[in-house]
Formats: sequence, C-alpha cells, structure tokens
Amino acid sequence: MKTYLIRPLGNTPHALSEAVELLASNCPNESHRYEKSRLETEIGLESAFPFYRKFFGAYAGDGTLIGIGGIKAADWASDTHILYLMAVDKAHRGQGVGTDLEKSRIEWILNNFNHGRCLVSTKHKKRFVRWGFRVVSEIDDRYLMLLEF
Repeated sequence: MKTYLIRPLGNTPHALSEAVELLASNCPNESHRYEKSRLETEIGLESAFPFYRKFFGAYAGDGTLIGIGGIKAADWASDTHILYLMAVDKAHRGQGVGTDLEKSRIEWILNNFNHGRCLVSTKHKKRFVRWGFRVVSEIDDRYLMLLEF
C-alpha cells in the first residue's frame, strides 16, 4: 500500500527550500552537481513554453516531501525533454517512490507532446530500460539513455 502521493511541486518559497534540501542531502556523492545555490536557481526558474521546467514531488501522508524529480525542455534540441534532478529520501527508498516519480514524469511528457525524445543520464540502466529507453553511450559507469516517441 502506498503511503505517499506524487504531484507537481509547489512554487512557494517553502516548497523550493524543501526540494533543495532533499536533493542536496540525498546526493552527497554528486555534491558538485547538487550544490544548493545551483539547485535554488534551477528549481526556482520561471518556465515558458517551449523551454519549460516541471518538478514532481512525492509527499508522505503528513505532507513531507520525500522525493523529487524534474523534467525540462532541452534548449539546444527541438522536441527533446530531459529527466533530471531526482532524489528520494534515504528513509523512503525501496518503497517504489523513485519508480513512481519516473513513471509520472514520463507519462507527463507522453501526455503533453505528440512526438519527440527524452534523455536521461544515469548509473541505473535497468531502471530506464523498463520504460523503453535505450543506451546511447556509456562513460565512467554512467549511461546516456534515449526514449523516442
């Protein structure tokens, strides 16, 4: 039984602060990419079609943010979407939160765009193969993966 709900991340200062803290504290091995000032800028940016940014949060029953995942339009390639900035609180891993965040973001793309491609850079190849992604390249145990639709 799920004890959380996936929904778009709020745009209040509290929601932004909560998202930045979750990402920064749950990705210590990538602190150079998950530096707080960069995250504040990235998550807080206004989006305007076609260069959107959208974040989904996983919220526990008490309203606590336990997971986050983002999507953005690639500004360098038409009809290209990027999954990025995902983290699940350590205490909630292994409960399907990450899987549901992935599913919600991919479904959002497929429901809002008729065609295109989606990219993700990940260490977890199997997680994205199940959604139909294929490996484009591998460097240093990280995979660049592509889903065409």
